[in-house]
Amino acid sequence: MILIEPINRLIFRDRAIKGERVKGKYFGGFCTCGGIMYQKSWFAEDGKLILVSECEKCWKNEAMVFNNNTPVGQKEEVKTIERPYLEDVLEELLSPSEFEAVMAKARGENYNPTAFSRAKKRLSDFNLDLDEILSYL
Repeated sequence: MILIEPINRLIFRDRAIKGERVKGKYFGGFCTCGGIMYQKSWFAEDGKLILVSECEKCWKNEAMVFNNNTPVGQKEEVKTIERPYLEDVLEELLSPSEFEAVMAKARGENYNPTAFSRAKKRLSDFNLDLDEILSYL
């Protein structure tokens, strides 16, 4: 699982799920380093809830899947993408021409509208909103 931090989206089964950030400090389990984990965001997908928690000591993020308030499976480590690395994610998801069109648009330069439209469609298929992403670039 991958958490795209700025837009609070969790990549789960090749799809981005919009999350709800937890306001406040709520216990989210114990980390393998011995630290306390606090709930960070909740995500809902196919009748399941996914909790992403962050360790106060080592900053590792882990996810736990719940079905009817019952944990399903083991905790899974979550790779977190911070704002400075958002471009890297786009570069992986898009073709070179689509990526260049998106970056040119973000810089306010002339861009290829056809490639930009394809990028928007590709990200939409992934359940990612390009306009929202552009606000962070």
